[in-house]
Amino acid sequence: MSLEPAGSSGVDVAIVGGGAAGVLVAIRLLSDPASRLRIAIIEPAAELARGAAYATTQPAHLLNVTAGRMSALAEDPGHFVRFLSGSDDAGTAAALATGFAPRRDYGRYLGDTLRAQPRYPALQWLQERATDIERRDTDSLLTLASGATLAARAVVLAVGNTPRRIPAARLHGAVRLADAWNYEGVAAVPADADVCIIGSGLSMVDAVLSLVHGGHRGCIHVLSRHGLMPLAHAATGGADLVAIDGLLALGLRERLRRIRAWTREATAAGEPWQWVFDRLRPHGQALWRSLGHVEQQRFLRHLVRYWDIHRHRIAPQVAQTLGALRERGRLEVLAGRLQSVAARADGGLDVRYRPRHADGECAFRADWLINATGVETHIDLQPDTLLGALRVRGRVLPGPHGIGIASEEPGRVLDARGQPDPGLFVLGAMRIGTLWESLAIPELRGQAQALADHLRATLDGRAAPTT
Repeated sequence: MSLEPAGSSGVDVAIVGGGAAGVLVAIRLLSDPASRLRIAIIEPAAELARGAAYATTQPAHLLNVTAGRMSALAEDPGHFVRFLSGSDDAGTAAALATGFAPRRDYGRYLGDTLRAQPRYPALQWLQERATDIERRDTDSLLTLASGATLAARAVVLAVGNTPRRIPAARLHGAVRLADAWNYEGVAAVPADADVCIIGSGLSMVDAVLSLVHGGHRGCIHVLSRHGLMPLAHAATGGADLVAIDGLLALGLRERLRRIRAWTREATAAGEPWQWVFDRLRPHGQALWRSLGHVEQQRFLRHLVRYWDIHRHRIAPQVAQTLGALRERGRLEVLAGRLQSVAARADGGLDVRYRPRHADGECAFRADWLINATGVETHIDLQPDTLLGALRVRGRVLPGPHGIGIASEEPGRVLDARGQPDPGLFVLGAMRIGTLWESLAIPELRGQAQALADHLRATLDGRAAPTT
């Protein structure tokens, strides 16, 4: 459903962003048949519920979590699995629950779940981009790229993930460059081209799978500061909770020692080390928030990449694909800092980097560069976005350590003075500085529920604003 820009109309809640986070909020707001709230989603993409993660159409791009843990509804853990199976057959559901479904299916699932809500016909979808949000007396006025405006009593920023850019100063000449999340762009890389991927995280995995899916035959060089790739999931199990009270009382170094001890004990007992991290998984926010500011900085400076590869793991079959490419010499992983990429007269690229723990520089030739450096979490590095405009207006403040947006529960944004804004809220990626664990579906669905409950309690029953 796509409607004309609202012009002089208004709504109770405007959700900026129609990816997973925004759709989860809409699902919760539209689930109550007695509610009178008018809701709008502002999203320029051709489909809702896709975003960066679920826009892919490639079957090789799998979820990084088993299907049994991906329900959009916390109160109904089997909801996604039933969608995949198309029935209530217990045997089929059990097999699907422990598998890693294609991400394209999850985007379809979120869209279907949204359309199934009792008040879905009341939803407006404005297929536009929001460029600014001005505070008024009792509401906000959103400006859209077309010049139209929309008034709302409350605005939810569900802007999702913005790709981090490779500094322009490191690129010289006409560099052939594709972004890892531009799936069509990566698929257009010639099959015989030698490729350099900057970054070795989950975005890199997507890029490699896109190349393989398209029949790529050239060499793939992966360059990142640490040269560490995501690790694989083990067979599901060991989901029992672990008491972390003792862990929360420890400093960062002592916590690391305790977790290493737990992994040794698990291995000695015949359990995979991954189960230790699965038991810690529900406590991610508590672990982060219990660290002092200095300890958090130490984590970000020294441990974050090691934590990420253990925490954000990939499906075993994906890990096998990457392993096979490395064994055949098709995939090379290099640890070092990118220094420059320069276009050559023959159309190729000279890539220069400084190896980790070594002096001097090294270089190699490639034909294409793929940016897989991940998510940009610093709003001050996004001046040409909605967040940049809000920063100029003083409506948002960078979060702890300069990452994300400063906020308090249940996602209320703090302005430049550090004061809570009564009508501006945020969830998902931009709460990372405050919560750290804020990107995955369990956190998104919890934040969406809390926001919907708050908005219904404060807005329901009152008329929507008009300009």
